[in-house]
Amino acid sequence: MFNITPSLKGSAAVIATAAMAFAPALASASPLGSDPIRLVIPFGPGGGSDITARVLSATAPEFCGPRIDVVSMSGAAGLEAVNFVRNAPANGHTLLVSDYGPVVTSGFLDDVDWSHDDWQPVMNFTEWLPTVYTRPDHPIQTIEDWVAAAEADPGSITFGHANPMGLVHLPLILFEMETGLENIHVPTSGGGETRSLIMGGHIDLGMTLPPSIASEVASGELTALGVFSAERSPVLPDTRTFREAGYDVVLPAWLMVIATSDVPAETVEYLQDCFMEALASPTAIAMSDRVNAGIEPLNAADSTALYQATVASIGDILRSMGEID
Repeated sequence: MFNITPSLKGSAAVIATAAMAFAPALASASPLGSDPIRLVIPFGPGGGSDITARVLSATAPEFCGPRIDVVSMSGAAGLEAVNFVRNAPANGHTLLVSDYGPVVTSGFLDDVDWSHDDWQPVMNFTEWLPTVYTRPDHPIQTIEDWVAAAEADPGSITFGHANPMGLVHLPLILFEMETGLENIHVPTSGGGETRSLIMGGHIDLGMTLPPSIASEVASGELTALGVFSAERSPVLPDTRTFREAGYDVVLPAWLMVIATSDVPAETVEYLQDCFMEALASPTAIAMSDRVNAGIEPLNAADSTALYQATVASIGDILRSMGEID
């Protein structure tokens, strides 16, 4: 059993109220200059992180002031983006938009010159539910089909994923540990490339996030097999959880805007406030609904608690796998 659930749900009920409370603070002078804000994503374009970040970049300039650009840097399994943000001036104009993989997992496993304490969340967008999917003409159409095929011919199923040991890879490893199955892991630059490989017939299965495939699942272009979460995804309500299929592997995650720890507190507070107000706007809500982003933002304090809980949880998982002492 692998059931790690640092949930975002506890604070969701106060999101709208909190966002309204931030509005008076935005009347104060901005600590930001006029240069653009860069939201740096450690994955290729077209995936869930890119889709979600663009909701913020399209709506937040009205509330924050500067233009906001989304920049994808998928090199070195996401560390290119992480190190770019780490080495940028600590003025709040260069921020990371990431799940736990490039920051939390890499902080445990990779030779980096920073620690988990060198980062501070600005806000959290949403809870991510890793989802396994394929094309509709593939012989594997259910979780049971996958298990049966992998048991019949171990090591024959190709499985695409971004970010090794991250959000859309670690659940696969835990599922294999739970079941004893063997699959061929195929790293990709992000959700967009994984989807292209699936649809092109180059690999059998892939893992991504619901916003990346929701429209294709709805149109019948893709089949979602299951999600690694305690409850079904509101974006893919007809897709079972792996728990429903009898496999207690639960590993949801988050997507955060993250600054380095040396960005001044007043700058982080200003960014939190203007981002939260932007995401509570009718325009952002409509955009989020249209792209199935499922945005339910959390403020910096709640995001920090979630970040710290995730560091502890991922550390426990990696120790159980024998990856760290």
